[in-house]
Amino acid sequence: MKRAVLACLWLCLWPPLHAGADERPLRERLRGFLVAAHRGGHPFPDSNTVERFEVARLEGADIVETDLQVSRDGVPFLFHDASLDPQTVCKGPVAAHTASEIERCNLVGLAHGPERFEAALQWSQGRVVIDAELKSAEVVRPAVELVERYGAWEWVYFQVRNGWERYTEVRVLDDRIAVEAGPRGRNGERQLDRLLAMNDPRVAIIQLHPDMLTDANLAKIHASGKLASIDAWYVARERELPLWPFPPSACAQVFRRGIDIAVTDVPRACAEQRDALAGEAGTR
Repeated sequence: MKRAVLACLWLCLWPPLHAGADERPLRERLRGFLVAAHRGGHPFPDSNTVERFEVARLEGADIVETDLQVSRDGVPFLFHDASLDPQTVCKGPVAAHTASEIERCNLVGLAHGPERFEAALQWSQGRVVIDAELKSAEVVRPAVELVERYGAWEWVYFQVRNGWERYTEVRVLDDRIAVEAGPRGRNGERQLDRLLAMNDPRVAIIQLHPDMLTDANLAKIHASGKLASIDAWYVARERELPLWPFPPSACAQVFRRGIDIAVTDVPRACAEQRDALAGEAGTR
């Protein structure tokens, strides 16, 4: 019942995209230091659900990060792992089940199963940027088609990860889709230089992995007019409980390094650190 009421609020009462959404281009929306809520906040039983995304939005997140897996009948779902267990009461690969079967596989601790990517698009309606990682080749086409159906080019970007295969798959389908690439590993430097040399304006963000986090790489990314992101827990430990012996979020350290987007498990604490840094800058 609670879920049905929330769904009605999201889909029926919120204003339509043309009336209430932020209609600025993505490049203009992604300015300043930005908080990206990892799975909406992690770990919570309702991580990677619209309910958790709304909590993150209210806590000050600029972006919600999520993951896309695809059902056997081609429906993208908000789900991290390739297998339904242990996060749900079902077992086996997500891709081996139909969409209706997946929706009946209750998430552990919740009264409903994984939710469709389309539900996140209907929830956001352009108010919040969605960062979606394409977890398989099979999810690319249906995910791109949903962005096109909702006209979401300026408020959704896809993580295409390391290498060129996923990037090429997206580009063949739609050159308007914004992407975040994540060069890493032995050929990471070469891939970064190749990415930047392409001058693709819709490669909006470069995700920095620890092996790529150098001042030189950060300078190259910014000189090319692109943003840099990092998972904040690579910089320092994150936590939620106040008694743990390390800071509640690593975001302040991320932003002080000059990185634009901090992907965090604790969006509330990250937003507080972002706002504190903005306040410090305003007093100088």
